[in-house]
Amino acid sequence: MSLRKRFPAAFWISRTLTGRVARRVYAGVVAVLIATGAGIRVYTYTLTRRMQAVIAGLSKLEIDKSSEGNVARVVPYVVRRDWHGKLTRTPETGEIDLGIEHLYTAQVSNERFWLNYCRYVYAVKWCSPNAEVTEDGYVNGCVYPLANLLGYRYVAFGASVTLLDGKVSTISYGVANRLTGPRVFGEIVSVKSVHSFWTAYRREFEIRSTDDESPQFRVNGNEDGLGVAYTYDAPRELTEHAFEVHLSCFWGLQGCRHVKQIAPQLWQDRNAIESATLARLQSAEPCPDRILAGRIRYLPDTAVLVLEAKGFSTESVTQGNHRLEGVVTKYEAVEAIAGGLPKGIQSIWAEDTVPFPGDYRRRLPNGGVRSANAGERVLEFSNMRFDSCGIVAATPSALAAVRSVSRAPRRSEDQLVFGLM
Repeated sequence: MSLRKRFPAAFWISRTLTGRVARRVYAGVVAVLIATGAGIRVYTYTLTRRMQAVIAGLSKLEIDKSSEGNVARVVPYVVRRDWHGKLTRTPETGEIDLGIEHLYTAQVSNERFWLNYCRYVYAVKWCSPNAEVTEDGYVNGCVYPLANLLGYRYVAFGASVTLLDGKVSTISYGVANRLTGPRVFGEIVSVKSVHSFWTAYRREFEIRSTDDESPQFRVNGNEDGLGVAYTYDAPRELTEHAFEVHLSCFWGLQGCRHVKQIAPQLWQDRNAIESATLARLQSAEPCPDRILAGRIRYLPDTAVLVLEAKGFSTESVTQGNHRLEGVVTKYEAVEAIAGGLPKGIQSIWAEDTVPFPGDYRRRLPNGGVRSANAGERVLEFSNMRFDSCGIVAATPSALAAVRSVSRAPRRSEDQLVFGLM
């Protein structure tokens, strides 16, 4: 007996699913998916072309030199905001440069369509409970993987140019591949030019060892996102790296999930800075004079004291998360190179380890100055949380390095909110 007669129902189902009509339906579905994916990718491609055009225009601007006319001429899609501010000095800002600020911005994004899509998915109750947002801000589950396969992904870009008295003062831009709050946390690459680094009311903030290593071109972050801060006087060959981005992954097959896909050169710069920092901290001279000059120039609120050791004493100190008895060095301030001159004797305890460059879960032996014999002099850098080299020997070359450097301008728009990038 034939299979058709023995299993008529199964035979009918098989013929239905593989017959001519079914094949036409399958071909139609595939064609629709291909056409949909192609249309989405073409739309995303046009967005990335606009983003690239803005970034290319920003790269042509020169800090403190390019005029407002240059901005409008070389940077496409920017809009002059109906805002201007006359700067004044306050206890919060300190001695900032005065003048009148104007702002140009550019926005490129599919955020409105992406939010509508998310609302639609949520409205279709059958699958929205299966959707989840990862710690990194990516959406998984439900129909989101299908949207990603078709090339439908969140894309956002923002750029701004601040002018002070008609000259470009600050340039910034950010590329986001995920929607988070605050929005800046969703940026896979963010770039900003600065004159100096400071916070309101001269509050302290962390200075990484990598920031000491490369004070003019700072690249921090991981594979999920990099933050770049370059100074107005940074070498041109370095600042050019900040504008070398590749956005084809937004409309590619896999999307943008790693910084290396968008900014491979910046990723290399980040690794090179961390490697150089590690080599320095493990060398016989972990705190060379060259890092001291960068602190004075770009950290206007750093206090620098010349201290003279007066002896040792045993006191209760903090080592990591532990409280223990330790030997501290007694110092007396003999000169204030920057900041005020305190009176009396102060005790200073230097930890025996410092954070590992790029990985705070690891520690390195502290090869810098941890104590000094009576009569010896050191330089203390304070009012900042330096990861390493908070105290260095007051050698003639070190003293010359900190005395001969002029401070960079203090601009209003350089104020830090969350600390260094």
